[in-house]
Amino acid sequence: MEVIELDLPDKLKTKHLPFARTLLLPIGDVHYSGGGENDPCAQHRLREWIEAGIEAGAYFIGMGDYIDVASPSNRTRLGEARLYDSVRAMIDDGAQRHVDGFLDLVRGTEGRWLGLLEGHHFHEFEDGTTSDILLAQALQAPFLGHSAMLKLLFRKDNTHSMAVHSKVIWCHHGQGGGLLTSAPLNRLEHVVKAFDADLYLIGHSHKRVSAPMDRVYVRWGCDPPRLDHRTVHVACTGGWLRSYLQGSKRAGRPQGTYVEQKMLPPTSLGGLKVWFTPIQTRDHTDDRMEITIEQ
Repeated sequence: MEVIELDLPDKLKTKHLPFARTLLLPIGDVHYSGGGENDPCAQHRLREWIEAGIEAGAYFIGMGDYIDVASPSNRTRLGEARLYDSVRAMIDDGAQRHVDGFLDLVRGTEGRWLGLLEGHHFHEFEDGTTSDILLAQALQAPFLGHSAMLKLLFRKDNTHSMAVHSKVIWCHHGQGGGLLTSAPLNRLEHVVKAFDADLYLIGHSHKRVSAPMDRVYVRWGCDPPRLDHRTVHVACTGGWLRSYLQGSKRAGRPQGTYVEQKMLPPTSLGGLKVWFTPIQTRDHTDDRMEITIEQ
């Protein structure tokens, strides 16, 4: 697990985010397959989403499965295969084209990523580098591996005399299945028991769903002590893989995506908008950042 504090995008003049309304867009489960007529990736919709994020000054976090190259079982079989070097080079070249295609979809976001998680679908090149690592390098972002906890600091100005407000993000590409919309949130409720964070993010299931959860605690420093609460948010960050394509063909014959083949329900395309909004009280004794999520 990666644990990062203050390691914010290179384009920031300071290592603190401003104490102002800030937008975070999780991007994952894109499954870019090289473009073309039969590519199930909703490329145009994703590009519009990215452009709107750039215009809004958003930051981004990668949730895994950026390209649709190889699943874990596929990588195992490729590793066991006795292939000529020329064949492996051809496979590497194809994977590189997928990496370049994804980078074209997110162009203009370089230096504004908090980090990129590793997903299930990626390619491992001959030198051990993976497509996910190459994407992180190209986007000037830390590679987060399987999971991470990120602490974002918000400061009212650049001096150290002002109070710092922080939010912690727990993030993972995701694991497991579940047909119901609530499935990823059910899984995250168990994570909330084990890790202390303000925002819990997973992908993988392509569902676009979120929920707030409140925790009650006591403010013992008050006279008399008083009950208060803290709101945390759990969310599954959506996806950009179209499920059922009219006229879809593979190998010259009608054939659907794996969603259609496995008789799975279609998912709602798109992502989530995570807003960090400053709340200031008159005497500034209870200034804070609030999280809201738009679906």
